[in-house]
Amino acid sequence: MATPAQSLKLAAAPLLGFFNRARLGFPRHYFQGAGGIGDDLLCTAVFHELRKRRARGIVVNTQHSDLFRGSPDVDAVIDCPRPRLSRWLREGLPFVPLSYADYDPVTDRDQPPAEHVLAIICRLAGLTGQVALRPYLFLAPEERAAGRLADKQIVMQSSGQAAAHFMQNKEWLPDRFREVCGRLRETHTIVQIGSAQDPLLEGAVDLRGQTSLRQSAAILTNSAVFIGLVGFLMHLARAVDCRGVIVYGGRERPEQTGYVANINLIGNPPCSPCWLRNRCDFDHICMQTILPEVVFQATRKQIVKQGIALETETALL
Repeated sequence: MATPAQSLKLAAAPLLGFFNRARLGFPRHYFQGAGGIGDDLLCTAVFHELRKRRARGIVVNTQHSDLFRGSPDVDAVIDCPRPRLSRWLREGLPFVPLSYADYDPVTDRDQPPAEHVLAIICRLAGLTGQVALRPYLFLAPEERAAGRLADKQIVMQSSGQAAAHFMQNKEWLPDRFREVCGRLRETHTIVQIGSAQDPLLEGAVDLRGQTSLRQSAAILTNSAVFIGLVGFLMHLARAVDCRGVIVYGGRERPEQTGYVANINLIGNPPCSPCWLRNRCDFDHICMQTILPEVVFQATRKQIVKQGIALETETALL
């Protein structure tokens, strides 16, 4: 026999469903990402492909609404951080979760994706045909203008420790970032963004912990190149058409999570790709083998491409 609470829930569901559909204009698509800021940014690839196919009524539930400000690809944004209320507010809606990975805390390992993570979430959304494997973020002209800090600027990060799910196996050595920064300062203004606790890059314009999501995006879109690690800033740079030099190491492969417009530097020992988050029995040899000279030369190659449209990989679903 149903409890009084269960009976009330069953009785209220149709009313909640109608209320939710009505308040959002009877949406045809309702999505929620995996919850992280990078996960939600990746969802923009899905919304853009749906809009290209003339889909309407696209709604996203997110705690990172700034990602979607000014987007022509989304009709409504719900920002509801409370889990119970969030469940009520999606009652009766055509809800599709967009998640691409499973993590096993016992082994400290993510399940390797069988294809690019953007292709996975596009499939989950029911998309077919050719899709572009890139995210999108739209800046207003005044936001874009405010991100120009110098005539020739490069953005760097020195750590991904501020990530919601920090992974030691994505980290490169701070001293090597400093060496690259020192060499590039001869020709460019280096702007450091990221967490306030990230290792300082001496001589850079220090904006650690001082920029919002959209301010970071504006700085990136005005920069010749982004130099950093696998994570949110890598995805944000691609979303605003900034080329990257990404120190991948060997935890994962660029063809699974990265972008062809970037130069993706990998280490390739026998243990790679391991998809482990923090545990490593080999002293991070996949990162140790990536030297500052390699990052410096890759950056020079990207600098000369500034102003050229970025290459975009596609997948056929």
